[in-house]
Amino acid sequence: MANEDLIYRITRAVYDRLGPAADEKLVEQLVTDIYREVNSSASAASPAEGASSRMIISVFGMDHPGIVAGVSQILAEASCSIVDINQTVVQGKFAMVIIADTARARESTAELKDRLRREGEKLGVRIYAQREDLFNAMHRV
Repeated sequence: MANEDLIYRITRAVYDRLGPAADEKLVEQLVTDIYREVNSSASAASPAEGASSRMIISVFGMDHPGIVAGVSQILAEASCSIVDINQTVVQGKFAMVIIADTARARESTAELKDRLRREGEKLGVRIYAQREDLFNAMHRV
């Protein structure tokens, strides 16, 4: 919980400085960079609720075959495990949230996020991915 609280305080400070119209991607990168710098001498966090080794992936768009397969294929190729998954279709609109364990990922979070974004473009859906600890802290703001 201490890590989540620190990330929350950093996020709050960044938003206070940049204002409510701040670019979310910029804020996420700044918070990540500041957190790593502040926490560089601390021991590695255990993979608990809100861990940095887990990623929240949200997918939105018009429903069609292959969306789940496309996203899960990217995760499988990167050696990530799906911890939890929930998807729904409402009047032809597709929505899915995946919690993935990235502890054994073969690529960085940034590379994985970029691959997911590109796959979303191919599939005609929007894919948003964020580390779970940052997701939790930023959504407390």
